Amino acid sequence: MGKSNVERRFEEALKIEKRDFEEFFLVKFFGFSFSYGEETCLIELETDDYMFNPQGSLHGGVISLLLDVSMGHLCKKFIGTAVTLEMKTQYLRPIYTEKIKCEASFIKKGREIIMVESRVFKENGKLAALATGTWKLLKENNQ
Repeated sequence: MGKSNVERRFEEALKIEKRDFEEFFLVKFFGFSFSYGEETCLIELETDDYMFNPQGSLHGGVISLLLDVSMGHLCKKFIGTAVTLEMKTQYLRPIYTEKIKCEASFIKKGREIIMVESRVFKENGKLAALATGTWKLLKENNQ
């Protein structure tokens, strides 16, 4: 993707983004596509050069963003708005230019604290990264 394509993607994201779940700037800029299953959140992403690190693979920060967003959207869809308290990420294999999938699911749903897991899969179905996270429901959900 050339510089003009990145600029175009940036401008498009600015035009359509809203400060809401599935609509905020970063998910629009990177092109995250959301769907939901039975207590799961699936995000699909077509990777591109501008997302890569100097070694030529998908940057760990982009992977971390994907994992975090999937867990947050899972909480929002099925429980309510929550914030990340902590997240542990493990990078297992590099991701190059390909379509990847990220799926989040609950480990444990408490009244205030939620444990979540998310996994990133390469186009060939191999596990590329995973994260576990601890989330806190915001008080607006507990009243």
